[in-house]
Amino acid sequence: MKRFLPILSNFWKIIKVSFGVILFACNSQTEKQIGKASPNLPDEIADSVTVISTDKNNIEYELTAVHIEKFRKKKLTVADSVFIKTFNIDGSVKSTISCNQAEMNETENILVGKGNVIVKSENGVLKTPYLIWNRNTDEIFAKNGVILERTDNIIRGSEMKTDINLNNIKMLKVSAEGKVNEKEIDW
Repeated sequence: MKRFLPILSNFWKIIKVSFGVILFACNSQTEKQIGKASPNLPDEIADSVTVISTDKNNIEYELTAVHIEKFRKKKLTVADSVFIKTFNIDGSVKSTISCNQAEMNETENILVGKGNVIVKSENGVLKTPYLIWNRNTDEIFAKNGVILERTDNIIRGSEMKTDINLNNIKMLKVSAEGKVNEKEIDW
């Protein structure tokens, strides 16, 4: 029996050391995973979101989105399935914007709409795959093909610059279909 005692003692030492190595190895991996997040991960993630922006007592806009990811360092918010209502001072709806995805640059106060972008106002409907809305000036720039619908008229172009109300329109490479009232044409 005395012969087996040193062997058993060594066996238990090997078991203890192995257990300690496994225990510390697992801990260091867990700390690495928890302690360092990828720089590409958002700081905040939310689903079914509604954001209301006000200026004193007036609602400026209401944004709803299915999913939002916020990146604080980049000052960027990315939202999916977006619908925005802008309001006049009296509380009536000025215009609406919907798109598949929106990126909001908080530093420059610019929204970029991507995928099936539709802007509606009392002056018509704008459809485009890509839109930039400067919220400081309420200017809209649309590119990659635009369609503007007003009453029975459809105007197509490659790019367009206008305001959120779809007034003061400048369009490139224009084609149109519909009824023309000669009084409205400035030859």
